Amino acid sequence: MAPIAHATCGVVASRRAAILSLSQEPDSGKGDAGMANPPMATLVADFLTDLARAGKSPHTVRAYRGDLGDFGRFFTGPINQITAGVLRAYLGGLADKAPATRARREAALASLLAWAYRTEIIAADPMTRLDRTHLPASLPRPVPTEHIEAVLRTIPKTRDRDRLLFLLLYTTGMRVGEALTIEIDDLDLRRDDEHVTILGKGGRRRTVLLDDSTLVALLRRYLKARGYRHGSLFRAEKNYVGGPLRYASVQQLWAKYRAKAQVTATIHQLRHVHATELVNAGVSLETIRRRLGHANAQTVLRYADQRDATADAEIRTWRRRRTTGHPNS
Repeated sequence: MAPIAHATCGVVASRRAAILSLSQEPDSGKGDAGMANPPMATLVADFLTDLARAGKSPHTVRAYRGDLGDFGRFFTGPINQITAGVLRAYLGGLADKAPATRARREAALASLLAWAYRTEIIAADPMTRLDRTHLPASLPRPVPTEHIEAVLRTIPKTRDRDRLLFLLLYTTGMRVGEALTIEIDDLDLRRDDEHVTILGKGGRRRTVLLDDSTLVALLRRYLKARGYRHGSLFRAEKNYVGGPLRYASVQQLWAKYRAKAQVTATIHQLRHVHATELVNAGVSLETIRRRLGHANAQTVLRYADQRDATADAEIRTWRRRRTTGHPNS
């Protein structure tokens, strides 16, 4: 065996041995009390079902399924043998991952273990004994409005579903997952007062004003052409009569259109561009918070902080008014 391959096998064997040893620590589970310990895969499936039932977004459920699957490949024992030591060993192996990835994996495990403790499957939550990865607040990456408009122009008129979806994301700032859960019954298309009710983060519902005339006209034409009366607004399959459009499919579509426009921008930046436009137009932070579905206004401040030029313009206007004595200067 080559030296590198031999060394790699040795590391893997050592880690497995360490995990076996760690899982023999006095566990905090209820196995000693004679309680049955269902297979980990069964518990994860039950946990994800409860998440979906509680209104968590399909994107969150999908992400947790992937992250917990990764942990399941690392640790194959019953849940009551997951100790703080096991968690440290697993998370320590993620040192080469991006902080956001580590934080997401921790969040998935923390949520699973908290659920298991709450439902009395385990007697204590070992995740509470660990320090979590801290992610510094980051400013949204600005993208010129012209770049977004360039991408939208590349979408063929015959692809009305795609045109509607991406224009909706851009003109309302809603999340992709929120748009994909919209049902026909969620639309209120009373003339000049069009709204849509969406399911946001944390299972919170909110009503969003559809105030862009181009969007509303496209939406009306789309519904008329499709003849939809109930069910998902955005549907899969070539004839558009299938199930809801998948998040991964939307990502692929966006990648195709932005590449055609030769623009570098993530689909989530549609939301950031909309928020920045509102800030620059002088819309209150509380109104922006409600429109975007943020839990608190502190998050919205990120969009305000990045536009020093806007703040400078307001200060200059105030100074001119003070100096000239004319309130309308």
